[in-house]
Amino acid sequence: FYTLTMTPIDLKALPAKLQKKHQSATSGGLIARLAVDDRYKGKGYGEWLLIDALRKLLSASDSVAFPVVVVDAKDGAKQFYERYGFTAFQDADNKLFITISDVRASLG
Repeated sequence: FYTLTMTPIDLKALPAKLQKKHQSATSGGLIARLAVDDRYKGKGYGEWLLIDALRKLLSASDSVAFPVVVVDAKDGAKQFYERYGFTAFQDADNKLFITISDVRASLG
């Protein structure tokens, strides 16, 4: 399962090139929770759920513009998200983001 919502973004925590493109206060799409039952881990369901969540957020970004998708990588999930192009915020090692433009390029 997963849940989606919006979250405020501190632009100072993003790379400089993204800071310049956006207002001082903006929001991002948040994958608030993404989890797979222990019985089904290691079978590709996490990837499927992540791609589905990113597709929904990509669609939402067409109506409600936002620059990034954010995840809070808990319980050792950081490497999972990094495999799909997520990068850590400058001020929080386990808070990661991917730009909507990168999602669009990957998923079309």
